[in-house]
Amino acid sequence: MVIRSIVGWLVLVCIAMSSWSLCRAAGPMRPLPRPSQHALSDGDKLFVDARRGGDENDGSQERPWKTINHALQRAAPGVTVYLRGGVYFEHVVVRRSGVEGAPITLASMPGQVAVIDGGLPEFQTAPGESWVPFEGGAEHEFVSTKTYPEFNQRNVVSIFPAAGWEPFYGKEDERPLVLGHFMETMTPLHGYRTALDLRDTSMLWDVTNKLQKDEGIHCGPGVWFNRETERIHVRLAHTNLPGLGDNSYRGETDPRKVPLSISGPFGADVLRINSVKHIEFRDIALRGAAGSPLINLYGSDHVTLDGVTVFGGSPGLLVKATSNLKIVNCAFRGLAAPWSSRASMKYRGTPSYRIISQRNKPESHDCEISYSEFTDDHDGVWVRYIRGLRFHHNYVDNFNDDGIEFGARKRDHEIYVYQNLISRCLLTLTLHEMDGDESPPEVDAGSGVFITRNVIDLRRGVFKTPPRENDDSGAYLNQPGTLCGDHGGPIWPNYFFYHNTVVRTEPAWRGYYGLGIGGRATRGTTRRVINNIFCQLKGVPGLNFAPGADDTLVDGNLHWGILDGPQYQGDYFEREGRGYAYRKAERPAAWMANDQFGDPKFSRLDAAPDGLWRPTLKADSPAVKSGVAIPEQWFDPLREAGGAQPDLGAIPLDVKPWSVGIRGRISLGSP
Repeated sequence: MVIRSIVGWLVLVCIAMSSWSLCRAAGPMRPLPRPSQHALSDGDKLFVDARRGGDENDGSQERPWKTINHALQRAAPGVTVYLRGGVYFEHVVVRRSGVEGAPITLASMPGQVAVIDGGLPEFQTAPGESWVPFEGGAEHEFVSTKTYPEFNQRNVVSIFPAAGWEPFYGKEDERPLVLGHFMETMTPLHGYRTALDLRDTSMLWDVTNKLQKDEGIHCGPGVWFNRETERIHVRLAHTNLPGLGDNSYRGETDPRKVPLSISGPFGADVLRINSVKHIEFRDIALRGAAGSPLINLYGSDHVTLDGVTVFGGSPGLLVKATSNLKIVNCAFRGLAAPWSSRASMKYRGTPSYRIISQRNKPESHDCEISYSEFTDDHDGVWVRYIRGLRFHHNYVDNFNDDGIEFGARKRDHEIYVYQNLISRCLLTLTLHEMDGDESPPEVDAGSGVFITRNVIDLRRGVFKTPPRENDDSGAYLNQPGTLCGDHGGPIWPNYFFYHNTVVRTEPAWRGYYGLGIGGRATRGTTRRVINNIFCQLKGVPGLNFAPGADDTLVDGNLHWGILDGPQYQGDYFEREGRGYAYRKAERPAAWMANDQFGDPKFSRLDAAPDGLWRPTLKADSPAVKSGVAIPEQWFDPLREAGGAQPDLGAIPLDVKPWSVGIRGRISLGSP
């Protein structure tokens, strides 16, 4: 009997689950992959079926092969390799290339979803036989019945940004070697560094040192690999942090009754794409990596990921020396469970990224990332070493540390960031100080990062650190993030930030202009902040600027305080601020000449961090037809709609709001 999963994409795995009742670990954090309804290709086709196929077959639809690797070794340019729905426990390596106009394509069958899993099958197909209670351990602690010596190989991996701080330097024995998920919902399990944390009974951050080994902190349901016994430990204890509310875990505590996705050997890529051209991947899901990227992409050209869902990995995608990469309709889901905090991941777990680009030569270039989703992790999208990038119509949400990093000032650095929805990031636009030679004093004309027509919602914060004492309010789940901030005082690239709509709850750090983007991190660089809408729920936006020589121009921006703006007394633009009077006196007449203080009159904006917001404008908004002309050389996808005197903010009055995310599932026009 086939038990069909209610989420519609783990059909074949459920065959082995008919002997026990399922207990949902929690509702899915995000929508799970859905089958595509595309038609079969008219071209040459090969077929793979993990359950009924055999590699001795001929690869036809009637006699499919069993393994993906076997099929890819026989695929010629123009061939589509179709995967029947189910789970393929393989580490796939792509070795053959397509040609222009005739790529090699790997895709799920229409109406089905194939999952490439680099993990251990027994914890999904036979959990009742794979775990036993661990005598002498904590309540609800179990241990694997088998040993896994391959996890102790300690492969040398590159899972953190090139030249970045290696968080396990000097304490390699604490590096988590196993990760996992609740299989039915793909909610992440915490990858524990120590048995002490796994077995602790409190989730309060009541420690004297965030890295102290002799003080435990429980971080929620998770797994730990014992290097001495070479067995995997799991504990699915309920979370007990007051204030978690709906973010709590209240599911099954016996792993023998709930299938788990447990990662494979540390450092083993799940999908490796090495020095190939014209390859496409469509409508597949990947999972099962620890200490390695789920997708390792090196030295390749014209690679397309379309409808690909990536669960976990550290990172989810590693990009090196690759050109013409296209990512569309994809989901990169991270390792942060609803009960995970920045502190628990950074100091007691795995601080992973969704995408990392590394500094290989030639540097990756001419890439496009669109209609995709990046969610739920410690760090987000590190595209520092990609030149000629277009990043648009994406949904970026819930990163408890860094959100998006485009890299330091470069001589020829053109990146276009437009029509995205970005929310809940501790440091939304961020930058690390890496190499001393990264920031030349002069750059080519037109070099920079052009950020336009984005909606950035920072009203809700992130789960930064658990409280030291009981806090029933759960306020700690919404610790405020910021629009921009860096690590180490690097020189930022030229930033052109125009026609964006930004809302946050609290005042920006030091009250910097433009919720931070206009007055922070401007030293030694060019910064333009034009025709934006900046709103706060509490207080009013600041007008302060950092000291130091730079090339900054701010003009045509609208500032407002949702709660306190109507009661504000005095001239908003004459108030004293840190460096404000000095900076204004030194600037040309265009400096803030067309700035406004007033209610932007959004179609809807509830005065609460979790209130509804529709960022379109009403007809009588002061933002309508009050902007300044944007230079012709600045990219604007809605330039024709703006006219000579454009509307302020991301969405002009007469333009239909666009959609973002997978196949445009999230409309900016809906409250």
